[in-house]
Amino acid sequence: MSGEDGVPTRASAEALADPPADAGADWTHLDTEVVWENPYFTAGYDEVERPDGEVVLLEQYSVRLDQSLLTCPGGAVDDGESFVDASVRELREETGFRAGEAELLEAYQPTAWTRMTQAVVYATDLEPGAPDLESGEDIAAFAVPAEEAVAAVRARAFPFGGGLAPLLVARDEGLLD
Repeated sequence: MSGEDGVPTRASAEALADPPADAGADWTHLDTEVVWENPYFTAGYDEVERPDGEVVLLEQYSVRLDQSLLTCPGGAVDDGESFVDASVRELREETGFRAGEAELLEAYQPTAWTRMTQAVVYATDLEPGAPDLESGEDIAAFAVPAEEAVAAVRARAFPFGGGLAPLLVARDEGLLD
């Protein structure tokens, strides 16, 4: 396991002694192709289906609110970008994940005070990579089982609406079951 900066997370030898009992349980093995074999080893490729059903959440400190927020990836729309393009870019920058597919689920106005429009974009077929954080961004990404994502955000003393609203839209669309 690596941190968001690509540096491996520290763990003791004792903690690494035994793999988790359910390690690999969510991966589906589809096929094996042996390309070379000798008396000592076999080499080849395994085709697997990655586990899905997880939501990427971010832990990020807000100076303005003086608290750590649990939220969904997001950010500003640059000139000429669509909500979908901006969301795919922000997902990559903040988490390292590259989206294979993305679709706009909802656009809404969170308050009349700010006169802005926010959007909920659902991304799938995620490929991991290194995040590209801006200077000063202190973000940690977590994969949470889809059915637990809303509860995770709501477990905070004061849930952050910017993280809760997208999850509620996704749940309403049947995407978090």
